[in-house]
Amino acid sequence: MKVIKKILQQLVLHNNTFIDGNCEIGEYTYIGRSVSIVKSKIGRYSTIGNYSSIGQGERDYKQIALSGQLYDFNRYDKYTQGECVIGNDVLLGVDVIVTRGVIIGDGVIVGANSVVTKDIPDYAIVVGSPAKVIKYRFNQEKIQKIKESKWWDYDLEKAKKIVTKLEEELTEND
Repeated sequence: MKVIKKILQQLVLHNNTFIDGNCEIGEYTYIGRSVSIVKSKIGRYSTIGNYSSIGQGERDYKQIALSGQLYDFNRYDKYTQGECVIGNDVLLGVDVIVTRGVIIGDGVIVGANSVVTKDIPDYAIVVGSPAKVIKYRFNQEKIQKIKESKWWDYDLEKAKKIVTKLEEELTEND
């Protein structure tokens, strides 16, 4: 119970948001208003914009009928196959949809109103429907140094110190 309280104290969760019991959400994550998250794992220090939808159930278009009421299987299990995984320090803009089974890497930015249907590599910026990589936030050398620091594994105070040091080191060459 102490672990749950600790996580809830470090998680910002707004009104009208639904998170099902099969989710894991890392500390220091911000979840906006009217967000729905199903069967997903979200890393630490991420931001989920208002009205976003992650891992919702999807119908199999190859079935004869689209109504799940006509079938004798557990609809939740059937329609939510494949866990969504969202890395650390990810920013999902307002009204983003992440479809079943997608993996979004660390440091990714997903633009508002995008629909993510495929895996996204670390530190990419993606937009559109379906979402496509338009560029990367940093060059490969900076990405590697940031990943090696694993700043997201630390509490807020230590993470701030590591990020400040990285900012100084990585921007002096720009």
